[in-house]
Amino acid sequence: MKDINSIAANDILFDGRYKLLRPLSSDGGTADVWLALDTNTIDEVYDDEVDKIISDEETGIKVAIKIYRPKNALDLGEQRFREEFKIVFNCHHTNLVQPINFSIYEGIPYLVLPYCQKGSSEKLQGKIKDIDELWRYISDVSAGLAYLHAFNPTIVHHDIKPANVLVDDTGNFAITDFGISSHRGFNREGYDENQSGTMAYMAPERFRDEYESVPESDIWSFGATLYELITGRMPFGENGGLEQLQNHKSCAPVKQPIPKDIKNLVSDCLSLDITKRPSAEYICKAAQAKKYPLKNKTGIFIAGGMMIIAVIVAAILFIMLPDKPAPVNSMEERYTHAMKLVDSDNADNLKTGLSILDSLGKMSYVPALYEQVLTYGWYSDSISVARKRLLGIDIYPDTTAVKYMPKSKDINDKAINLFSRIKDLQDEKYPCINADAIYRLACYYANDVVSDSRIVVKDEKRAEALLVQALGWAQKCNDEKIRNRIIAGLDKMNK
Repeated sequence: MKDINSIAANDILFDGRYKLLRPLSSDGGTADVWLALDTNTIDEVYDDEVDKIISDEETGIKVAIKIYRPKNALDLGEQRFREEFKIVFNCHHTNLVQPINFSIYEGIPYLVLPYCQKGSSEKLQGKIKDIDELWRYISDVSAGLAYLHAFNPTIVHHDIKPANVLVDDTGNFAITDFGISSHRGFNREGYDENQSGTMAYMAPERFRDEYESVPESDIWSFGATLYELITGRMPFGENGGLEQLQNHKSCAPVKQPIPKDIKNLVSDCLSLDITKRPSAEYICKAAQAKKYPLKNKTGIFIAGGMMIIAVIVAAILFIMLPDKPAPVNSMEERYTHAMKLVDSDNADNLKTGLSILDSLGKMSYVPALYEQVLTYGWYSDSISVARKRLLGIDIYPDTTAVKYMPKSKDINDKAINLFSRIKDLQDEKYPCINADAIYRLACYYANDVVSDSRIVVKDEKRAEALLVQALGWAQKCNDEKIRNRIIAGLDKMNK
């Protein structure tokens, strides 16, 4: 393939269609982004002076073309690019810049995107003074991330930064570059997750061995982006999360005159402990309320109100459509089907069942979240141990103080995140699950051996607070065994 600059200089149409006008940006070693004119959209008009029909370039549509470097094309292969484009092509959200087209020209993949004349949020670094505008930025970007993270399969962006947040023609902030370079699922075969993204915005866990894609990594990058927009500098310099991981230090506090709620949000997003980072969905709700953290009671009232509305709507539909058959594939039915697969002794069935549970978990179905955490978490239960062995998860032997705990920090982080989600949902329908999940979450923070294993940093105050919360749920579920276990944990900590 000819040099891109040569193609542009000689007015050669790229792939026989696009006239390259000028470079817009260069994404390191990944790709070049060009402003181009789509010649297929140019109108032909009659020119009286020359007495012939000519093409009026002013009528054509301008687009942004991301042309991948040859090395990336060879490393990932054309088929991988096709597969990724098919997935993200179905992503439709106000706060995402939707790809228009994808093709391969002389062995080099390229992506066609809408051209946003207002540019990226790079121009806002250290310049956002309007607090309402800052909240809107937080709301827009987190809404786009929440959509990607809830997608099935999950899409983890891996390169959130000011340059990848554009201002569209309607003034919305929208995430770009989530197309071919996005990373879906939790273990993308054939892809080195540690080599993608921009180092200054890469979360600390991405520099660990055997990293697996998790949405929390995007949250850290979003925190770094917000920090830079507010202060004009990156929180940990060019080394990003690697600096935080190696030195276990916090970034310099935000001194700009902004609300404490936003400062707390940025701080939590940049937490070394991924379980302390809020989800994109939670951030979006906080931004809309202009309050962080959200008050639990507010969330309960909102959820209760939504439930009442849902019941009323369901009742009206039942009256109006008495002969309509009951819906199939409800969450309960899908959960039952998933459990049949999970409880089998076949690894493929187990993985399929866990995939269904994962999709239900994204809809906040607590039993599905619990079955996932029973699979990945620190349990000596024979069912949990059997599942880990089927999945090939290496665990500590029963001769150690942390028997049956997974050896992989990423697996433990995944489990802690699931425990935390159950805790945050506070679903009144499942008091026993809540009690057990929060109790087990407390165990991760209460033990010296866990800290020595670098699973989490020991935090006795947090562990005690979690145990108190777990005891409250245990009182509601009337399970004496769980209650006694929690009380024993509290007594041990108070000695």
